[in-house]
Amino acid sequence: MEINEIKQESKKGTRTLVKCLVCGEIFDSSLEKCPVCGVGREHFIPYEVEETGYQSNTEEVFVILGNGAAGISAATAIRDRNKTCTIHMVSNESVRSYNRPMLTKTLISLKDIKQIEVHNPEWYEEKNITNHLSVTIQEINTEKKVINLSDNSAIQYDKCIYALGSECFIPPIKGADQPEVIAIRKFSDVQRVTDLIPKTKNAVVIGGGVLGLEAAWEISKSNCNVTVLEMADKLMGRQLDQEAGEFLLTIVKNAGIQLRLNASVIEITGQNEVTGVKLATGENFPADLVILSSGIVPNTALAIATGIEAARGIVVNEHMETNLPDVYACGDCAEFKGVNYGIWPQALAMGEAAGANAVGDAVTYENVPPVLTFTGMNTSLFAAGDNGKTPGIQYTTVMKKDETLKTFEKYYFVDEHLSGIILIGDTSKAGKLTNDLEEKRLLKDMNL
Repeated sequence: MEINEIKQESKKGTRTLVKCLVCGEIFDSSLEKCPVCGVGREHFIPYEVEETGYQSNTEEVFVILGNGAAGISAATAIRDRNKTCTIHMVSNESVRSYNRPMLTKTLISLKDIKQIEVHNPEWYEEKNITNHLSVTIQEINTEKKVINLSDNSAIQYDKCIYALGSECFIPPIKGADQPEVIAIRKFSDVQRVTDLIPKTKNAVVIGGGVLGLEAAWEISKSNCNVTVLEMADKLMGRQLDQEAGEFLLTIVKNAGIQLRLNASVIEITGQNEVTGVKLATGENFPADLVILSSGIVPNTALAIATGIEAARGIVVNEHMETNLPDVYACGDCAEFKGVNYGIWPQALAMGEAAGANAVGDAVTYENVPPVLTFTGMNTSLFAAGDNGKTPGIQYTTVMKKDETLKTFEKYYFVDEHLSGIILIGDTSKAGKLTNDLEEKRLLKDMNL
């Protein structure tokens, strides 16, 4: 069924759903944009709700540590299967669950958390979910099954789901602790940027990944001079190949954003306030505001102190179980088979599996393939699959490029089967190509 057909049915009163291929969110088909990641209808596919069939109504107490994508997904999975249990969600933020990917996508226009809330207050009342906000977790006592909080309260639990996510990685750069240096991870970070923008003439973004470019594009709308400093020799090297990276670089520069590759930052200058960013070459870029976008670090310290096994993230099995009984982990803080991409769809899937299995259902998690999207700089980007990144594999490629239309397409094949996609400028075929990628469609059948 085509998306436009679904929309027509929705207008007749039949509520239908779609799934976003980018972030995995499921929502009403009447929406023109995904409420989580902001992509358009070309990234939607029809979705039918699958009834779990599993019910276990008990008086158990479930405590979810964290209220990000994984936490709210776990809470939903629990309530779908257990109508009578008690659910607590704990967060050190002062606001309820929100769509974190929208922080950088709407950096300048975001004024109220209600604009990006996952659910309104009534939803939590209806689901009988208690939020504990603005508190930190002091201790997880797995022997007594008690969570001790910073407000001197304690929650007794039967099952604990650790979903504390991650924090922005702060590079060891001199001057990075100044108040005008901000890593955007929480709504409060956006509020800090909003306060500084009116007096900002020059902004520097350290990091040229998706979040860094999104922030740069948003800040440029406030008539600031914006410079992006990327340490690597290409843009988004994990997802794009050399040609795609160069194509995107040209588009970024044409949008009025300065961008420097191979930029080794050694200092953020200024004493009472930020004045610039200095490179190892001696160059200094003036700055009143600096945005750090240098990746994430999983929040595992509390888990490790509790005795929960962790490597890069908390080690979990296919049921999101940790090495300790009745303790599950999911989202950016967890890793399965050594993998954690730190992306929204992975957090959703992990959270659902953790919540379902904590109730007693048998849901097996499989790693979610990473998808890269970017909208800004007067362009859009979509990349998925293996774009020539696996050593020892022989790839066949097909590339189409139009400098006038500013469009770029590249397809990677392994043994004549589609393995990767890169689209820049025109991403309208993303939905269809995602299906082709899942089916590993043959080159001869793709009419490229």
